[in-house]
Amino acid sequence: MPTQKKRKALKAPFIVTVAAAASLTAAVALPGCNPTVTGGSCPESAPAVGSACDGDDLSCGYGDDGCGHPIDFTCSDGVWEQEPTATCNPPPPPECPVEVPQAGSACEELGKTCNYDTTGCPSVVTCGDDGTWSDPISPACNPPPLECPLEKPAAGSACVQPGMRCPYEDAAPALSCPTMLTCGDDGTWAETVVPTCNPPAPVCPEKMPADGDLCEGGTGTCPYEMMTGCGPMPTEAVCVLEKDTWRWQAHEIFCNPPPPEVCLTAATEDACENLGPTCRWLTPGCGDASETPVLAKAGCFPSQECEAGAACPGGTTCQEVVINPCYKEACDACGSTVQVCAPPDVRPGASG
Repeated sequence: MPTQKKRKALKAPFIVTVAAAASLTAAVALPGCNPTVTGGSCPESAPAVGSACDGDDLSCGYGDDGCGHPIDFTCSDGVWEQEPTATCNPPPPPECPVEVPQAGSACEELGKTCNYDTTGCPSVVTCGDDGTWSDPISPACNPPPLECPLEKPAAGSACVQPGMRCPYEDAAPALSCPTMLTCGDDGTWAETVVPTCNPPAPVCPEKMPADGDLCEGGTGTCPYEMMTGCGPMPTEAVCVLEKDTWRWQAHEIFCNPPPPEVCLTAATEDACENLGPTCRWLTPGCGDASETPVLAKAGCFPSQECEAGAACPGGTTCQEVVINPCYKEACDACGSTVQVCAPPDVRPGASG
């Protein structure tokens, strides 16, 4: 049903007598008027904007403007006009306070809950029916004691409960000792071997380690064979404690004297390196041809320099040549002299 808000007296042209009114038992369509208008009252349904009406300043409300208010139509100067509707933008609900609100302080949105975590244990406050915040509640915040990691943590990795001790067995318990990991005051795991255990000596690596590699304390000395210019030679690597770290000391073997013919047979740099430390790969350097000749071409030579007049393989003599000392090295020099067995007839000019 429409809502009639206001009605003024009809203007003179629309005044009817009592007798005339008594004869109007139904809606009357007056000349120039909207037939939906009944005697100057609100139509049953919302009129069309601009249609004729006979109740000047008559205001009628219909429907809902979306904000809980009716849509107003006003009869003005004989036509219906629709009143503008107010913009309906309700403000968003209030956000949670940045800090935990004090219990009993005022809040706006009844039933709103806010979560906080200031002590590592989440707490919840609620805006009650009385418009005040409740006391913080921490449901079931009693974490169980921490358990040891399933897998043995690495020594030095982070832990969260200082003083916590966790034992672990190695893959072969019958041949090894249990290890105890302790969470230190610095928040890292420290590893110790159970004192009552007598483990067997560590096993030597299958391949000879490089000098300076890490080793397991107690490994001792490990025997190996090393390829040299004289063929395979016996050598060893020893696991020693340097400050607080166990490291390998690998003993390199050199031929004394090195047989130059073995090195000179290597045609490539890789082949030269495979002969071991008794051979070295040299490349031509830069120099003055009027003084010391430059090495004719790159090649494999004994690591130990030859002596003047010493025997060299056929077709070579012991001579001083200029080589590049910075080949594959981080330096800027381009020439230095060495004594090598080289072909006597090759006297190359200056290089570089």
